[in-house]
Amino acid sequence: MIKRSIGARFARIALALALPVGLCPVIANAGYSFADTDYLTASENFPRWATLMARHAAQTAELDACVADGARCPSALRAFREVMVDGASLDARRKIELANRFVNTRRWSIEPRRDDDWRTLDEFLHRGGDCEDFAIAKYFLLRRLGFAVNDVRVAITWDRQVRDYHAVTLVHFDGRVYVLDVDGPPRFGQDNYRFLFSINESGVWDHASRDPHRRNDDVQRPTGEEHL
Repeated sequence: MIKRSIGARFARIALALALPVGLCPVIANAGYSFADTDYLTASENFPRWATLMARHAAQTAELDACVADGARCPSALRAFREVMVDGASLDARRKIELANRFVNTRRWSIEPRRDDDWRTLDEFLHRGGDCEDFAIAKYFLLRRLGFAVNDVRVAITWDRQVRDYHAVTLVHFDGRVYVLDVDGPPRFGQDNYRFLFSINESGVWDHASRDPHRRNDDVQRPTGEEHL
């Protein structure tokens, strides 16, 4: 029964993850906790994230070489090197602000629903991306700036106002949760989004299943074309 329950929840999350995040309004949600109450499974059990992490690992050499030697940076990575060099001596709060500001200046590119992919930091710096790519890029950048894996997550939320999915980066620092969105500085207010799940290198957290206010029609139903 336990395995069946986890499998059903994970299948629902996987279907939601397969849906691209398109409209990206600048609103957030309240009450996110980094507690492990909603822990579901190890992140490697989600194929899409595991594939993303494998590509990121394969591309790390280019990022490392760029940081070590500016002459080895392609043009798309030069600003990234400046962020890494300048950010090394900053305190944690200023690193959060720097990562958020830098990623939010990158090229916006909304992909067709069927072709939507998740991009690594290297791919994002070369090609830009949409909501989830911005959130993932901030996640990887903060990890490179020294934040522990347990303090950073990518979250998929449901925006009740526009009835669409939206991705943000969450950072736990100094007893507070920072929300890094696609526009504006890091924030604490999170009023209009409902968190569905979150993910990082160590795990997947299913928040929707514990929401006592969830209604059956609250989240868009995936269609047969929107699968992994």
